[in-house]
Amino acid sequence: MLYQTVTITEAQLGLVTRRGRYQRLLTAGTYRLLALGGLAVEVIELRTRPLASPALELLARTRPAEIEPHVLTVDTGDGEAVLVSADGKLVDLVGPGQRRLYARALQAMTVERLDLRQVLQVREELLAPLQRIATRGQLLTVLVGQRQQGLLYVDGVLQGTLGPGLYGYLTLLRQVQVVTLDLRLQTLEVQGQEILSKDRVGLRANLTALYRVTDPVTALAVVSDVKDYLYKELQLILRQIIGQRTLEQVLGDKTSIDEELATLIAAKAATVGVEVASVGLKDVILPGDMRTLMNRVIEAEKTAQANVIKRREETAATRSLLATAQIMQDNPLLLRLKELEALEKIAERVGTLRVSDGLDGLLKLVTLKPDKAA
Repeated sequence: MLYQTVTITEAQLGLVTRRGRYQRLLTAGTYRLLALGGLAVEVIELRTRPLASPALELLARTRPAEIEPHVLTVDTGDGEAVLVSADGKLVDLVGPGQRRLYARALQAMTVERLDLRQVLQVREELLAPLQRIATRGQLLTVLVGQRQQGLLYVDGVLQGTLGPGLYGYLTLLRQVQVVTLDLRLQTLEVQGQEILSKDRVGLRANLTALYRVTDPVTALAVVSDVKDYLYKELQLILRQIIGQRTLEQVLGDKTSIDEELATLIAAKAATVGVEVASVGLKDVILPGDMRTLMNRVIEAEKTAQANVIKRREETAATRSLLATAQIMQDNPLLLRLKELEALEKIAERVGTLRVSDGLDGLLKLVTLKPDKAA
């Protein structure tokens, strides 16, 4: 065929070459081209963002004036980025040292250049659109919650602290890191610590501590992990305290142990920007054989205490009987009343009783003193 017919739509752009050399650009319309001399027509889809055509990129470098009415060329330096918008909506983020092409025909294209050596934090109105279009490694978003504080590091250097909120930072040129610390009261459990008492008795101890971070800057500057630091310090302090006490002292005076624990750990925690609200020994667990032995000791002590109480009550009862006997010896009327009480008790239990000497014989049955005639 001597001629070639080419149709370009409103959403396309035609790039005509002969033997690899640029000839002309074709906008929307139908063209009849002489199909000689190695004719080639590249149809470029303008809906694509950015435009993907090596030949068009080459033309943008060699003949920028010819494509400028049809194509927006974005070329960034080593220390800058460009925000590309179409009809006022953010559509692309071009990083340092890049070149991208965008069609002007379908939408109104605008750009905003950012100096990455000066601009780091993303403006609030751009944060949501950037989250939608940014690729991995371009944007860091951080949510700092209530009762939290964030520490902002740029290239490893602390820049400041962040309160609650959502933050975004461009990471195209610099390394940005935000570390968040919880400022609420937190619980730390130290479980099953194997410790020897002063009298060489092996036992296991558990304790609980409540703490909060009061100075995040100091905390992260001094230690890498606040919780791990407190855990190890509590282990060492607990070993020190119990190692200075016998088993009997450990079991008998937990209050003094808690007080000493609180004093020592408070001083350690203050150096790393942490406040220990409370700390206490939860329980002490003895080995099986030692627990059996302690149960026997406790059982012996309770038995001895019970015997002492029993003897004390028996002594008191004997003294009471002696006092009663002395009173009755000096008071015949009281003695007679006791005899009548005894007679009443006998009468309640005996159905029939035969007495040969009348009432005097009956009274002799309950006489509480020896008979004079005997």
